[in-house]
Amino acid sequence: MQQFILTQTQFNQWDNFCLDNGETMYKNGDAYMNGYDEDTKTFSVRVSQTEQSGIIKFLEKVLDTF
Repeated sequence: MQQFILTQTQFNQWDNFCLDNGETMYKNGDAYMNGYDEDTKTFSVRVSQTEQSGIIKFLEKVLDTF
């Protein structure tokens, strides 16, 4: 699993990505797990290394823009 730590704004972008690409993610059998850390006010997204929907590339791009 690969983990990405996101701010609220970054997580909103991730949420929109999931809404826009959910059908493809489902067809590919891709999975992810979201978490929230109350202390740091950040979100964690864990993604399998074998995902096929461009999830990791998207999350890397989101992290690069901030």
